[in-house]
Amino acid sequence: MSNQRKCHECGKWTEVRETHCVFCDATLDPLLRAREEKIEREKKIREERLLRETRFEKYLRTLQESEKSYHQITFQVLNVVFTIYMGILSFFIWLIALISG
Repeated sequence: MSNQRKCHECGKWTEVRETHCVFCDATLDPLLRAREEKIEREKKIREERLLRETRFEKYLRTLQESEKSYHQITFQVLNVVFTIYMGILSFFIWLIALISG
């Protein structure tokens, strides 16, 4: 029995050289199992984020991931406009805080 390890899912014994249980296909190696769980969690988070995206966020993601040069330029222009907008907004917040004392 020294050449076998017990599956954490079904409790049956499987050869040590196997990375997955031959009965239930569960991952036997704890490091590999942790890595697979991490990948699965990241995939689930990404899917949830994609479901919550607004139409504008989908448009921006499409521009950012596109390989067409005019899409990339459009994304960069929108990024610069947003940065300027946030700078102006931050200035007014600072000004209001300065005036109020």
